Amino acid sequence: MKLVLERGGGVAGLRKPPLAVDTAALPVGDRDRMVALVEAAELATLPRVIGDAANDQLGYTLSVTGDDGQAHTIDLVISAAPPALRELISELRRVAAPPSARTPGS
Repeated sequence: MKLVLERGGGVAGLRKPPLAVDTAALPVGDRDRMVALVEAAELATLPRVIGDAANDQLGYTLSVTGDDGQAHTIDLVISAAPPALRELISELRRVAAPPSARTPGS
């Protein structure tokens, strides 16, 4: 499974380089957690756009492509996202961070 998170907007309207994770390259524990979070987020049931990135809020685009080739892309504002989706994004940001930037115990 491949996950890509792009972030843009905010006061300056800046775009950061996307975070990308291929679950096949993750340690087993991280891979299993990521797969479970994707399943819990029920991406196929979510609308294509969640929230309105107006008022200089950060906006995100999350793209997930399963091992079967099925893809889901969602544009969202974190504050409007359901809890399961926020947790998925948080975990994606954690595992995509360089090892030196990870918090202890992660």
